[in-house]
Amino acid sequence: MKQVFTIALLAAMIVLLFAPARSIASNDTLVVYATPITITLDSVIAQDQRAATPHGVYKLVSTDTPYVFNKSVVVNNSVSFVGVLGAQGRPPCIQPNVLTDNSIPGHLFTFTKNGSVVKIANLYLIGISIDNSINLGDGFGITVTADSVKTWINNVVFEQWSQFGINYSGNWDSFWITNCKFRNFVNTGSDYTGEAFRNRNDLGHFPTDTVVMRYNTFLCLNGYVSAPVTTTYMRYFDFTHNTVVGVFKNPFFAMNATNWNFQHNILFATYAGGMGNGEYPWWDRIWTGGLGAVIDLDTLSKSVAAWVVDTTAANWVTLAEAARKITVNDNLYYMPSSITAAVTAWNADTVDNHNWIYQCPWMNDFTSTMFSNHSGFHNTANQNVDPGFGSGIATMIAASGTPPAADGIGLIPWLREFRLADVATHLWGYQAAVPDYSSGNWTPTWPLPEQTSNDLKYTASLTASDGKVYGDPFWTTGAQTRVVSNVSAAPHTFSLSEAYPNPFNPSTNVQYSLPVSGAVSLKVYNVLGQLVKTLVDNAHQDAGTYTVRVDMSNVTSGVYFYSLEQGNNRLVHKMMLLK
Repeated sequence: MKQVFTIALLAAMIVLLFAPARSIASNDTLVVYATPITITLDSVIAQDQRAATPHGVYKLVSTDTPYVFNKSVVVNNSVSFVGVLGAQGRPPCIQPNVLTDNSIPGHLFTFTKNGSVVKIANLYLIGISIDNSINLGDGFGITVTADSVKTWINNVVFEQWSQFGINYSGNWDSFWITNCKFRNFVNTGSDYTGEAFRNRNDLGHFPTDTVVMRYNTFLCLNGYVSAPVTTTYMRYFDFTHNTVVGVFKNPFFAMNATNWNFQHNILFATYAGGMGNGEYPWWDRIWTGGLGAVIDLDTLSKSVAAWVVDTTAANWVTLAEAARKITVNDNLYYMPSSITAAVTAWNADTVDNHNWIYQCPWMNDFTSTMFSNHSGFHNTANQNVDPGFGSGIATMIAASGTPPAADGIGLIPWLREFRLADVATHLWGYQAAVPDYSSGNWTPTWPLPEQTSNDLKYTASLTASDGKVYGDPFWTTGAQTRVVSNVSAAPHTFSLSEAYPNPFNPSTNVQYSLPVSGAVSLKVYNVLGQLVKTLVDNAHQDAGTYTVRVDMSNVTSGVYFYSLEQGNNRLVHKMMLLK
């Protein structure tokens, strides 16, 4: 073992001394080492991208010195950026350099190839430059500009991206974001910018395929945790087992969601800044004015409805609305009393000339009515419970002085500062994991401060309905949660699952997979072969996997058969209703 280590160390030293790109090529993998400032990551990748056959995998191995960039790392092919973890799981770090004119580059990764697959794993992406300054007007971590890109991001720390951690502007893009930590996305100039995930074409006509966000933590954001869909269409949105702590404005912009799974999350101090008088009732609501909420939905626009059903039908808008499937189940939410008291005191203050602040609830009346009246909307087992986080979270909320910067303040003081002038002079947030460069320490604090302090390990004696702890399990297990890594979007076979549960009362679920697009029918028959229920009626569906809830509350107990048909393919399974 010692001999192997020695050989590896000598190889690394030789590369650092003589290789102009500070890299080692092996088959389809380029190993890249960090050097202090002199050779930037963007120059290494740009040189490789100019080759006739650029590498498909860039392996970053340095954990004692951060990689720096002078301009965006632009890639026009399928690619993986993978960090090799160091001691205690420390990931390699990438951050902005300080340019010769003292400006800070704003954009890190940009992916421009239509139909490409992008994988990013085991990295620390930090928007704070090597002199501890921040580009507050142009901080972008990951940008996708092409169509039909499949992006997989796992075990990545995003720190202080003042605009967007991840953003995209292509058609039919897909994202799987897992085991990531988003920290201190704050901005002095805007209470919205500082967003974890954003569709940049959300007000245009650029549809999204799939967004899955699981086992992540979002700690101190100005704006959206996830804004994949507002007036545009997306096929599937999954937000499960995430911990969200401290969001100034509305955490989600998903009003036009058509198929949304939202389960087992913790949402603490989200929408803490509420709606200002000038924002009510329209700024956070697109076409139906009213009070914003953590869970905030609206009826479909015609442009979105047109993606869902055939517009030649007389009542196509109504049919599209009926086809929506929204599940908001088994989540914990809580607004700390200190924030509620601060907003109440603000509204009672008649000395300062300032606007009223509307506190935004878990779910507004408009959205609640939609859940009550829509058979495809399910809102169950959500609890208003204080998770009992550590004392550092209370400090983050109330302190008059706290990181992420030397002039930082808590969330409540920042609320007053920003609401008085629509601009702030301080930053707010939790402890930034940023070193003191003057001491010669070039690496971010590790482990993350919230892991060392256990501030995000909740104490409420509750377990989610799937047997895991609520929110991001990392703060209890100290480990990543296993996720599916298969990048194939379309199934290989035509298949129909067994109903689950089975037997059931009064509803069950059926899942099926389509390897190709086409007209599909899913119907339920009794033992005499008589049609009992039509679940999907010769509707055009794209290749993919679908789950349908089967409600049999209006029929008698017995054995039934459900049949899936597409073209010449037909599958039939049995299910039993027991009342």
